Amino acid sequence: MKKVILIIIGVFLYASMYAQDPDYQYDSTSLRSKPLISIDKGKYFKDVNMIANIRYASNSNFSNGNFVNSAFRMNEFRMEISGYVTDKISFTFRDRFANNSPDALTTDGLKHSIDLAHVSYDVTPNFSVTAGKMLSEWGSYELFLNPVYMYAYNDMVQYGDFFLSGIKGSWYATPDHSLTLQVVNSNTRSFEMRYGDTPGVEAAKIPLGATGNWKGEFADGLFSTMWSYSMYNLAKNQHWNLVALGNQLKVPNLTLQYDFKYSNEDLDNTGVLSNLLGYNFAERAQDVRYIEHWVRGEYFFTPKWSTTIMGMVNSNYWRGNPDTSAERTTHIRDQWSFVAALEYHLFKPYNVKVFAAYVGRYNNYTNYAKSQFDMANNNTGQILIGIVSPLVLF
Repeated sequence: MKKVILIIIGVFLYASMYAQDPDYQYDSTSLRSKPLISIDKGKYFKDVNMIANIRYASNSNFSNGNFVNSAFRMNEFRMEISGYVTDKISFTFRDRFANNSPDALTTDGLKHSIDLAHVSYDVTPNFSVTAGKMLSEWGSYELFLNPVYMYAYNDMVQYGDFFLSGIKGSWYATPDHSLTLQVVNSNTRSFEMRYGDTPGVEAAKIPLGATGNWKGEFADGLFSTMWSYSMYNLAKNQHWNLVALGNQLKVPNLTLQYDFKYSNEDLDNTGVLSNLLGYNFAERAQDVRYIEHWVRGEYFFTPKWSTTIMGMVNSNYWRGNPDTSAERTTHIRDQWSFVAALEYHLFKPYNVKVFAAYVGRYNNYTNYAKSQFDMANNNTGQILIGIVSPLVLF
């Protein structure tokens, strides 16, 4: 009981300050890095970790080949506390300090900056139940990687609402295969804030979403899969269907990952196309489709030196376009992005590395989008030089 009370006090003290593989979102549940602060955890905090997920860098920005500005920036700062209260009950709490969107009324009553706030119970050795605010169980390595290592995202993750409150059950059918069913709120924002100005759209009485996820490993982890299907109820008779297929090949010194995502949305959930079309935040385009490809390779060419290469493609379609002219097409834009990073692992026991990275994005609009919506091809670039670590504090 004393340990439980101390853990609860620690979480609330942390919250009041701001009101298994080390690359993943839930680092502290399995991270084996050496802690920065050495304390006797065996007395009160035997199974509890606190991690500062940080990425700090000099950011130099370019637009259409022209230099825009340069400044130091905390690109990522997420503080996390997680661990086990008993052998069967675990918890995770993570708050985001950097890149916050403005706080506003949320459907779950939590601050929007809170990524994770959930409790898990191991019902049996092979089955667990989790309740609270959690990560969506999409079949996507892009989503599940720790944000501090992600120098850029494709649009669906960059602008998506995927830290959602709900409940999930996870079952390990075999040591190498697991199935998860998750039911969550369809959004963190209210209907009025996200879709309230969209003509002819009414709020749903049950704005929930469900995801089924299968994770599998083959050939002793050489090849892994993370596949899912999701359906969200965004508004009355307005749904979002998402297929996400994540695949990974892992050999000594090299990891290759590929995600495919197909998103069919009666209402533009991410708002990317709506923004391009000039809609306000609460008015969304209807009947849109996003198709994404994401590839990432990480290669260690010495024990301390590695390189990370990412390639991304996002194609946008507006099937609800009311235009009836002969020139009408549903295809609006293709965005091509790439990341090239060189990384030096400075202090491996603390999982700290310095890096230099370049992020390039190229927006190519169809001839129809150029003529009808006055859109023009453009590109952006960014040079990042900094330090990154999911730093284990204790």
